[in-house]
Order: sequence, then structure tokens, then C-alpha cells
Amino acid sequence: MEEIGLPLPPVRCLSKEEAARYLGVGVTLLTELEVPFIKLGRRCVYDVLDLDAWLEDYEQRERGRAGKGKSSWLVKQESTKGRILGAGGLQQPSRTEDAYARALGLKTENKRKRILPS
Repeated sequence: MEEIGLPLPPVRCLSKEEAARYLGVGVTLLTELEVPFIKLGRRCVYDVLDLDAWLEDYEQRERGRAGKGKSSWLVKQESTKGRILGAGGLQQPSRTEDAYARALGLKTENKRKRILPS
């Protein structure tokens, strides 16, 4: 009679190629990103748990970096008195400014065209 053995657990340590495929990147990018690995003799293996933790940490760092510039673009409605400000300088007001204000549900004012002296 043959013994029926228990199935092996899922593989926890991956090769460099498998780890790159797991993260959805190339082997070169995996090396450049300095993803943590474990040295077993001369082999480098990537623990799936370490890959998941590293990816979570990387995602948080990238979100933080992307969020830094966003706050400077937000304009409080109190500071603009409910209107969208046009560009400064000698530029003529944009027709899209009114369309944008209407899309946001803001009231638009009829603007008089300025005639610049020649």
C-alpha cells in the first residue's frame, strides 16, 4: 500500500525571477528597488511575507510623496469669495473659466472686456 502524504504548504521563499513576477516588475527593477532578500548559502531568496510588507511600506511612502504637492493647489472658497479667479497679467479671460464655474455650480458674473490702449 502506498502512503498518502499531506500536500506541501505553499512556497514561501521565491527566486529573484519569481519575486519579480510576484510584484509585477522586471528583475532589473527588483534589484534597483532594493527589495529585501534572505541569503541562503549563495542563493538569494525573497520571502513572500517580506515582499508584502515591503510593498505596503513602499506604497505609503509613494502616497506621502504624491500628497505633498496636492495641498498647495487647493484654494479655499472663502479666499476667492465663491468665484474662480482668472489668470493675471495681460491675458484675456478664458471662456473655459465660466464653463468650469458652471460645472462646479458657482455663480458667474458677466465680465466686461477691457480694451487695452495701443
